[in-house]
Amino acid sequence: MQNKHIKEFLNYYIGLPNPQYAVLLKGKWGSGKTHFINEYKNELNKNKQKYIYVSLYGITSYDEIETKFLEAIHPTLYNKKTIFAGKIAKQLLKATLKIDWDGNQQENAEIEVKIPDLKPEDLLNTKYYILIFDDLERCSINIINLLGYINFFVEHQSYKVILIANEKELKKTKKYKTIKEKLIGKTFEFKTNSSLAYDSFLIELKNENRVKENILEKQKSNILELFEKSQSNNLRALRQTLLDFERFYDEVLVNHQAKEELIKDILYWFFVFSFEIREGNNDILDLQKLSEEYYYYLFFEEKTKEDAEKIKFKLFLNKYKLSDRFDVIISFDLWKEILLNSNIQKEEIDLALRNSKYYFDKNTPSWKKLSNFYNLEDKEFKELLEDVYKEFYKNNYKEYKQFKFVASMLLDFQQKDLFDFKKDELFELVKTNFTVLFDEKIFNFEDIYFIENEFSALDANLRYRDKESFKKLQKYIDDFLEEKKKLKLKNDSKLIIQCIKEKNKSQLLDLLEGNDIRIINYKYIPILSQSNIHNLFDALIKTDCITMHYFGGIIKGRYNHQTNELLSEKTTLQNLLDKIDEYLEKNQGKLSSYNLKKEVKENIEIALKYIENIEIQTNKV
Repeated sequence: MQNKHIKEFLNYYIGLPNPQYAVLLKGKWGSGKTHFINEYKNELNKNKQKYIYVSLYGITSYDEIETKFLEAIHPTLYNKKTIFAGKIAKQLLKATLKIDWDGNQQENAEIEVKIPDLKPEDLLNTKYYILIFDDLERCSINIINLLGYINFFVEHQSYKVILIANEKELKKTKKYKTIKEKLIGKTFEFKTNSSLAYDSFLIELKNENRVKENILEKQKSNILELFEKSQSNNLRALRQTLLDFERFYDEVLVNHQAKEELIKDILYWFFVFSFEIREGNNDILDLQKLSEEYYYYLFFEEKTKEDAEKIKFKLFLNKYKLSDRFDVIISFDLWKEILLNSNIQKEEIDLALRNSKYYFDKNTPSWKKLSNFYNLEDKEFKELLEDVYKEFYKNNYKEYKQFKFVASMLLDFQQKDLFDFKKDELFELVKTNFTVLFDEKIFNFEDIYFIENEFSALDANLRYRDKESFKKLQKYIDDFLEEKKKLKLKNDSKLIIQCIKEKNKSQLLDLLEGNDIRIINYKYIPILSQSNIHNLFDALIKTDCITMHYFGGIIKGRYNHQTNELLSEKTTLQNLLDKIDEYLEKNQGKLSSYNLKKEVKENIEIALKYIENIEIQTNKV
């Protein structure tokens, strides 16, 4: 049994009449030292061996240590709310332990303890107690002074003392080595028993959906193997990851428990990522980017192979024996939300799982099967590729995300020399099919604009977005959409004039004042710049006063918020104002002219003054 020799020695040590030294049990934080000593305390209890256990975590004074002594020795008598604290504790302990707490070899005359019919010895007979001090390095008392304090128990009072600490932290203090040689006679390095700890952690689970029996007991050896590869040796990391996995299982994986291989796949990455994150290596979630950096250095930079080997991607690969062709079912962006933000986006994760290879069957389309090409045989890969290309050539992928994914996949295969097709010809085919689907109104501009601008993080092309072929495709789509956007802007600018003519005030507000649910929100886009001034002016002089009021009010407040992009409307406003002035000069005395002046002209002048002030401030900067 691991660490059995430590128990055996401690039993021997306790049996010594006057050892005159302390025993140190050392190990990293989270290595299981406290768990070990708790088990040993249970053994002491069974043997009716008395002890005082004190955790020094956060202790700032000797009075606090004395208080903890009292709590441990006589919990029934001691009550924080009533009696025995501070100096009283010191006096009681002094009587029994015979320690000069004040360092003056004299009784403290200021303390008068009166306890009827009870002698201090009766309360605190500690002659046969063992003293156990845990978390030594986490005490706020100066470590050299603290060890000198503990040494008094050992050297002058013949107490048997067990110290528990992360010695790596203690060694940072000068003179530690000197006082250690005087105080500590035997040191043991605790060996992490991850197997026993794992079993005890499983007992802590709620286990409402039997995650323990269904998965964690079966996967114990695989999880512990990953824990060993992580080189963490921090049992707290193992415990917390098991607890986190139970939550993830209850939230998501329980709905997929029939897919055993899928569960194992997700479990593998969950524990690898979690162990690294708990060691401060959050960049494990940028594995894809690290991979590209590695190959860039390896093949394109003037670096040696040794330099490339030092890049974190290679270190992670070597650490966990990963394949260069690693593939994660859940996107790295979703993993970041799960593990860094504790945000489990159930719908997106569930969709990713159901689109994985583990749900493939005879009815699964070829393009989905081909998306997991790493695991295919040569013959199957060739057949699927031919089928996907045939369907793409016929332009049968009519759902936008699907079309983009297939196009990205084919272009990537071509770049990898897995698809024998002339580079320019394939890209021309992609552009032609894309245009045709638009012209046939199968692809809708607003839908695609919304997808590209709002849901890029959920795009099925996440795996390709850093590839050169994908960047070329994305640029083509962006340029295409930009042209369509300009055309839509031109057409929608005509709607403004139509709204004024038809006195449609609600749509006029929607177009010019803005609407956050619009695909393209003209609150921030200079749509007026596209308007035909003559037609706009003609519509305004023929409309009613209320519509003039709405139009003027919108113009007055349009430049109060986001103005940088709207400054180009200044020319349109100035030209419109000139036409209004010319009209008013020839049509004085009319009610319609008065309304045009008050509702439109004056508000345009306010807007122009506001724009000019912005321009002045901008020029100053």
